Amino acid sequence: MAEVFCQHGLVANAVDFLTLATEEFKERPKHSIIAFHSAVELFLKARLMEEHWSLVVSRTPDLTSFESGDFVSVTFEEACQRLAKIVGSPIPERARLTLDVIRKHRNKMVHFFQDIDDPVTREQMAMEQLNAWHALIGLIGSQWRDVFDRFQLDIDALDGRFAEHRLYLQSRFNSLAEKLASLKGEGKVLAACGRCGFEAAETTPVLHELHSAKCHVCHFAPHWLALECTHCSAEFRADGDETSTCEACDTVFDASDIAEIVDDDPVTTDNYYDRVTPANCTRCDGHQTVVLFHDHYLCTGCLELTDHISACGWCGEGSNGDMEGSDWKGCNYCDGRKGWDRD
Repeated sequence: MAEVFCQHGLVANAVDFLTLATEEFKERPKHSIIAFHSAVELFLKARLMEEHWSLVVSRTPDLTSFESGDFVSVTFEEACQRLAKIVGSPIPERARLTLDVIRKHRNKMVHFFQDIDDPVTREQMAMEQLNAWHALIGLIGSQWRDVFDRFQLDIDALDGRFAEHRLYLQSRFNSLAEKLASLKGEGKVLAACGRCGFEAAETTPVLHELHSAKCHVCHFAPHWLALECTHCSAEFRADGDETSTCEACDTVFDASDIAEIVDDDPVTTDNYYDRVTPANCTRCDGHQTVVLFHDHYLCTGCLELTDHISACGWCGEGSNGDMEGSDWKGCNYCDGRKGWDRD
């Protein structure tokens, strides 16, 4: 019961810090940055605690010390490592890098003086926090939804608190009016950005069903697959999240479902060891999420597109990453010869 109570407390505190970050954004931006980073860490620790309370403790877990609050908790980096290696639910690389920007800015605020009153810095700060907030939404509202659903988080209400951030980006949007009009005149497709909301996301096809966009206001650059629902034939969008939903019929697709839809491998052999795909993704730690996609290889977990698949020199697992030296250092799923020699 104590563990459950602590987890509820972590989530409640995370929401409080997130609220504080939005309230202080205009008048006390330094406090906003620090509060936002605290919220990020608390959400990660709450997910770790779902697995076991000891994962929140950095070293030598002790239940009595934990319950009394006398312990050193994991850092952002440690939390990310444990979520990937122990919990088996790694933070997607794009989301991790986005959240890490907040961590680095927080450290800069705490240890060094920075003038954050000029408009350009405020715009940058607004972009950083909007991007980090949407990375959090992807975690607590999608990938870890089964964990956070019971906390009854009102994500729409929390999202509404970022109105001030979007206002700071309005001036940037206004300044880009001539450029955006020119892009439209050239036939470029501009859509509403999924993060800042401004009609400034230049969308382009990458390869058949794979598309990308880049927002000229907040620099959000998503990839997605435009696919046909296997249940109702309506088009739905797979964003590389843990699950994607067809809005027409509410069918939910996970990465393995998406892989079945886009996999171009004709499967000419029943022998698993003779097949190149499905392979593993070094970018998001996806297990057998990489499939053949129009003469390329696509990870249906994070939508990383590559031109090659290589086998680990030690365990033989296929991967879309660089396997040079893997016979010694291993891959995402083995420790290589060095791990064997250490044993």
